[in-house]
Order: sequence, then C-alpha cells, then structure tokens
Amino acid sequence: MHTFFTLITVASMALGAIAAPVSSSPVDIGTSGGGGFKIQLTIDLGENGRKDVDAKAFEDKLDKAGDKADHELDGKKQLFDFTSMFFVNAIPEDVVNGTEPTGGIAGASGTFNFGINNILNMICYDITLHNFQGDFSSPATTATHIHEAKKGASGPPRISFPNPEVFGDDPTVMNSAGCLKGPFVTGVMVDGKDSGEGFHVSMIEADPGAFMSDTHSSLALAGAVRGQLA
Repeated sequence: MHTFFTLITVASMALGAIAAPVSSSPVDIGTSGGGGFKIQLTIDLGENGRKDVDAKAFEDKLDKAGDKADHELDGKKQLFDFTSMFFVNAIPEDVVNGTEPTGGIAGASGTFNFGINNILNMICYDITLHNFQGDFSSPATTATHIHEAKKGASGPPRISFPNPEVFGDDPTVMNSAGCLKGPFVTGVMVDGKDSGEGFHVSMIEADPGAFMSDTHSSLALAGAVRGQLA
C-alpha cells in the first residue's frame, strides 16, 4: 500500500464516478485542524459517455501514482500511513438505549471502515449505509459517530463524522468518506465539556472493543445501525 488514498479515497472516488457526474476538479480532503491535501482524478468517458475499465491497467496507474507521491513527499510519508485499520459491520440488532435493545431500523445496515494515524491524531473514514430511513437526528453536530461504549452498552460520542449522502442513482445507498484530524468536537456536553475534548485516536487503538460506530435517525433516536470496532 503506497498511500491511504489508494485504500479509501480513490476507491470511493472511482465508484462515485461511475454513479455520479464526473468532475476533473481536485478533491480537497480537509481536516478539522485546517490542513489537508488534494487529489485530482480524471476519467475519460469516451464517445458514448462510458469507457470500460481495464482493472490491471487501473491498478498499475494507482501503483505509479503511489510511487510518485511517496517520492515527492519523501520525509512526509507518515502523512499517508495508518497505524491501524478497522472494518465494522453495523446492524440494527446491536442498537441499545442504555443496555436495552431497541431494534434500530429493521432492514438497514452499514459498513464503517476506518484508518488511523496516531502520530497525527487523524482518522480517515469510508462509511456506507444501506436502507437508512428517516432523517439524520442527534444532539451532536452530526448523527454519525464513534462512541466510547462496550458491546451492549451506551456511551458518549467521541468523534462526529459527516452524515452519509445518497450515493449515485440508488436512493437506498448513502456514503461519506474523508479524513478528520483532532482536536475533535462533537457538540455533546458531558460534565461541562465537549465529549470530544481531549480525545485522541490512540485511545481507540488501546482498546478497540470499548468503541462502537453508529448513525442515528429521527425514526430511531438511539441509533439506526451499530457495530463494535472489535
């Protein structure tokens, strides 16, 4: 793996390009700390508005792009390295209010994929929801989170992610992808301070089983779907 955008960002962009209008403008991956980087993706759709993708050729191009990025970044390569990754399947059956199961939204599901760089206190995310219903609803700044909560229990949000949006022409599929860098703000006050204050992604790495990811709906305030990081 050359760079983290090969794993998450380019994959999301490539899928999005198939299902949505194509733009040759750079994509700006911002961070809450004001930093960021840009990736430019250009796709030739050909005369008929579509061009078959040669998977091997596409992979070779990604490898070459990664080699070039590694060479140009040189001493800054740690910006594109993960110290850990988590792949979470979220289901409605795991949603609880306190310790009481709520059932979430029947038929909904989600995948929450995370890459962490603990040196930079940064987390990259690729979140996809299927069959979400209702409106996103939460006291936090968004309705999509990582909470500090063991399986079967509730807990405060530590990181708020942008809510997924409809992905392509299928209204039942929603996606959100990007990166966030601490300090983190959730908008939820616990003991007089924001529940994201002082949080560091290394805390997830130290005990991933103590954290879960979810998203909340107006039809399921405790959560539509939920999944433990470990």
